[in-house]
Amino acid sequence: MTNCFCRAKKVKGARQKFVSAQDVPPHFQIRSGATRHVCEITAFYCVDCGSNVISNMKIRGAKTALSFAVGDVSLRNVDIVSSSTALSLPTSASLRLVECSFVDNKFAINAVEVVGAVNISSCSFERNQNAVLLRNGIQTVDVDDSRFTANTQAFAVTASAPRGSAVVFVRRSRFDNEAVELTAGQNAALSASVHDCTFNSSVLIINGYRESHTSSVAVTDSSFQSSGVRVSISSTLPQSLTMSIAGCSFRRLAYHPTVELSASSLRSVTISGNVFNENRRAPCIKIGMPASTSGSATPGLISIVGNSFANHSGSNVVVVNDNAYHRMHLRRNVFMNPQCEFDVELQSPWKSGYAVNASDNFWGSANRTYVAGRISDVFMDSKKSKVSIISMYSDPEMTQIAAFPELRTWNVTDANLVGGELDRNVTLTSSTAAYFVNKTIYIPKGFQLKLAGNLTLHFAAMRGIIVEGGLYLPDND
Repeated sequence: MTNCFCRAKKVKGARQKFVSAQDVPPHFQIRSGATRHVCEITAFYCVDCGSNVISNMKIRGAKTALSFAVGDVSLRNVDIVSSSTALSLPTSASLRLVECSFVDNKFAINAVEVVGAVNISSCSFERNQNAVLLRNGIQTVDVDDSRFTANTQAFAVTASAPRGSAVVFVRRSRFDNEAVELTAGQNAALSASVHDCTFNSSVLIINGYRESHTSSVAVTDSSFQSSGVRVSISSTLPQSLTMSIAGCSFRRLAYHPTVELSASSLRSVTISGNVFNENRRAPCIKIGMPASTSGSATPGLISIVGNSFANHSGSNVVVVNDNAYHRMHLRRNVFMNPQCEFDVELQSPWKSGYAVNASDNFWGSANRTYVAGRISDVFMDSKKSKVSIISMYSDPEMTQIAAFPELRTWNVTDANLVGGELDRNVTLTSSTAAYFVNKTIYIPKGFQLKLAGNLTLHFAAMRGIIVEGGLYLPDND
């Protein structure tokens, strides 16, 4: 019978010490080459492994369960329970885990300088204080068909200079009550792909710090139940982010945005083909962009296209505060949220010539007056930017579309309600009753508004007049 690969150091309280296979009782397991033995190790200080390929082993109650000095590490069907550190890895190595289990450990995988590839397949991490912590020299991380449950910190990857360039793939995995955090440190690069995963009461966090390069983030075909995605990029590099969230479902998250983006610079952000249902007390999509620090930077593109937003309550659905004025398309979405005040709230400060394109959506009704009231922009608050709507669908299946001039064009009703964007020269005549401005009056270049005779204008709260063309008062006739 061949010798066991593991040399166990016994400490006070350990029950047995196995140095060779002859010492192993028949109900324990070890695998050595083609020969299969049995070994279970309980309450040992650590196991120093002469081989970096180990399978069919169980370790419980160790300070450091498996310690490797050099070389790449491959574990299959290894269970480590209630240990302080499950794996201690060499500084320059790759790691492969297949069908392994880590339960109730302080650190399951804690690697600071693993510079090769990390592959985790069909593994389970449960109730660990720190499940997977990978930092500094990580190059490639591939996680598939694994489950993370009730870990204090489930999965964290940090790419750091000078070798920091990490590519992360997470596929067909499940996260329950977890925080998954992917970070590009200063002067480092990160690309991440999350596909066909399930998040329950969890959050996916993507960070990029100063002078980092978060080149690509893709979250696709995944389910978020009481869960969300938070992306925060503070890099000063121009157009450092390309992000796509597509084909996902976001359901029943309360008090936190389901998708939250804060980025100082981006190339392209696409949020498309997702279902948002029964979220409450915070926006479904919240975008906050600071003003560009470089006057020569070209604004990127934000596309929110082909999504369904339904049964949202307690907060506005899409909230955008873009001080860098990226091109924004908000099109072919279905909004059916009668329990919230606005479907779209634009908080970006007023900028002449800038508008968010929100045409070709279904807004829960074919009534234009109702639809006009679903938008909070310059016409609700004269300090905000403009949302442009020149067409809309009249049915949620999007089979019938109606085109018309800007939805909030100038109009005067029988009740002396006035306001909107002038699309022609207008003279407002005297009236015995005051006019009530219920929408901001916007006079673009090339048009003029003339106030003739004796008249009075009363403005609703936050409404005003924006003059880029001409405004003529009675005394100036």
